[in-house]
Amino acid sequence: MRMMTSCTLIGFSPDAHEVGTDPVSTRRTVKCQELSMTYADRTEAMGEGLSPEAKLLIPYDRDYKDERALEYKGERWTVLNADPYKDWNGVILRIRRDKGNSATDDGSAAGTQQNSGNAAESQQVTPAEVG
Repeated sequence: MRMMTSCTLIGFSPDAHEVGTDPVSTRRTVKCQELSMTYADRTEAMGEGLSPEAKLLIPYDRDYKDERALEYKGERWTVLNADPYKDWNGVILRIRRDKGNSATDDGSAAGTQQNSGNAAESQQVTPAEVG
């Protein structure tokens, strides 16, 4: 059984688009539980045009007020969508990590990982070797 932890929900003010205003209007820490992302979850999300990295359960729906961002495990995440949790009065959030939060999000690690499986692609050939 997974343990409950906490996350900070971040709400934005309606005038967040105006220059010179502080876009963050509320920050609330609530209990949450990370749920497993199943193949069905990923397939359903792809059908909706989403690419979630994780799924969080907020056990009480009264704790979620349509926030579109949150902080979890020391990183900033975007809430892609929220669905009611059928077994409790909770809400399931599908979330994606914001870019720039960790070393793996800068793109350099992803490019290296893609080519590491094929030795022919990762070899560099100089013009002298070709001729």
